[in-house]
Amino acid sequence: MKKLIIVFMIVCAFVVTPHKQHEVKAEPTTKVGVVASHFSELYPYIERPGGTYQGQTVVPKGLTSSVKNKRIKMKVMLEKLGYDVEYVNDQQLKDAKALAKFDTLVFPNTVMMSYEQRGAVKQYIKDGGGAIMAFAFARNESARFPHKETEMDITALIYDTKTWVWEWDNVSEVLQSGFVNDVVIGNYEMTNASNHPIIQETLKAHGKTSLQIENNRMEKFHYSGDWIEVIKPYPNSKVTPLLHYNKIGFSSVREHTPVNTGAAYAIEYGKGKAVWIGFSLIDYLEVASQGSTEWEMTSPKGIKEVTNKAWEGLVGGEQLQTFIQKSVDWTAAKKSTYQPTDQNTTIALTNVRAYPRSADYIVYGTMTAKNKGNIVSRGTMKAEIINPSGKVIKTYEKYVVGIEPNKSSYPEQLQLSLPKNLAPGQYTFRVTYQSGKQGKKQRTISGDQYTLTIPKSTQTANITKPTFNDVPSSHWAHHDVMQMYYSNVVKGSSGIFRPEYKTTRLEAATVLVNALNLSTVNRPNPNLRDMKPGQLGYDIVATVVDAGIFSGSNGKFNPTSYLTREQMAKILVNAFELTGSEQLPFKDIKQDQWSKEYISTLLANKVTTPNTEYRPSQHTSNAQFISFVRRSLIAGVK
Repeated sequence: MKKLIIVFMIVCAFVVTPHKQHEVKAEPTTKVGVVASHFSELYPYIERPGGTYQGQTVVPKGLTSSVKNKRIKMKVMLEKLGYDVEYVNDQQLKDAKALAKFDTLVFPNTVMMSYEQRGAVKQYIKDGGGAIMAFAFARNESARFPHKETEMDITALIYDTKTWVWEWDNVSEVLQSGFVNDVVIGNYEMTNASNHPIIQETLKAHGKTSLQIENNRMEKFHYSGDWIEVIKPYPNSKVTPLLHYNKIGFSSVREHTPVNTGAAYAIEYGKGKAVWIGFSLIDYLEVASQGSTEWEMTSPKGIKEVTNKAWEGLVGGEQLQTFIQKSVDWTAAKKSTYQPTDQNTTIALTNVRAYPRSADYIVYGTMTAKNKGNIVSRGTMKAEIINPSGKVIKTYEKYVVGIEPNKSSYPEQLQLSLPKNLAPGQYTFRVTYQSGKQGKKQRTISGDQYTLTIPKSTQTANITKPTFNDVPSSHWAHHDVMQMYYSNVVKGSSGIFRPEYKTTRLEAATVLVNALNLSTVNRPNPNLRDMKPGQLGYDIVATVVDAGIFSGSNGKFNPTSYLTREQMAKILVNAFELTGSEQLPFKDIKQDQWSKEYISTLLANKVTTPNTEYRPSQHTSNAQFISFVRRSLIAGVK
């Protein structure tokens, strides 16, 4: 049964005798940050009652073992291996730029993190940082910490995300995996699961062909078992198994722990790398006690704590120390390529019917969202009916807590009741998918739409699907153009889109205001000579300049000038806050090209493709611009 809180192992009173460890000194220039989380270290020592919260059972929170000692042990070990180690506090963990000074971060049982911290860590890794998530990483929300003894412990993120597929909330996309379960296992063994460089280097250091890590605590000391985390990488993810359980004597949920269940994984995300560990690896390690004077010798209840020693019944600490060392080296090494994630989710409207009833005019339909990307998606499915004058007269929304890759949401059956005496005319029945967490910034990335032509309120509607005559299904940009049209980002005129026409700067600005749903009200005057208050397009220009998307040139905006492809790169990176970089294959981009970094970011996010030329000074066509806007929308989802 899945648990709603992270439970750490109660301290075992037995420890093994010291033994000599296999050590190879690290590069002294590698800077490692070991996270010292205040709430994560306070959490083991609180006791809280159980109960019910929003219909969910909350189990009582009991005492567990010292996280501070695990953090100290990790720092002492890394320092002895020769790394430049520094603690990272909660405040630093909120700032991706502050974290950038570290080659890699180590999270020793850092279960408590805030939304802001998780977002900063995600950005840090995406920009090229490394991370070792040494068990119970980011599973609980520190903003919900139960400070009072009478409060229930509802810090587990499941209370906020409402689904296990977002087990790590906004940092979930880094792991590119779905959470399966927390399981108690005993009498188990682990070994290497792949030929990943971390494994190759670990085996080489010990002169072995396979690793042998054992936990015999249940058999030898009648211990109740150890908690592990089980995850499942998504298809097409950049996740490689490192360790797996090749023998499990006891499992509380056998179906979730078959032979070769993953115990540790290597992950590539953006320009960074991470290692995720699903068992309490630090308990296997042993360091010199004189390495620190901060050890917690006993808990607040007077229970003796394990400090520098490995726990009794655990075999393979030397191998795991080398495994951590090689994980640090691998995550700290910079990548030359950028590993993007794909958050493409589409929505379809089907089974559309509309006809009069005795008391109203009813519109039926089914909306279904499908995740075509490689990471989990969440967002709001929204249905609207718009009358002939353009006014929204009916709205229905359904928040989808999570859709795994290559899967669809549950079909949402729509029954929208309209007034009986409807005016005749053409009504629009539109559905959109607004990607993002509920209550946070969401962006519309896809849509679908039908036209309901109602001759009279007493007659059944004629149902048709609007299209552009000059963007047939065979056109290379058909899908993107129609998705943006159904999302109300672009307009057409009499079924004409003009895909090959050149895009003006004002037209581009208008599309971006629609795509980002920016308010044009009360924007400061940009003081541009060719855009005065009251002039057509002034509010749009004032908005994009104020938002930092566009800038003027010599005091002018040049609204009717055509947008070049390198200008397009800059405004898309600015508008959708895209990050990342990739080595450019384009022969027509010079080393000192002003737009080089923007084009590099588009390539990293798969907004543009790696051809031989980018054509930076060429004017952008409507089809090119809309396609790039939709790709940027998807890449920019937070």
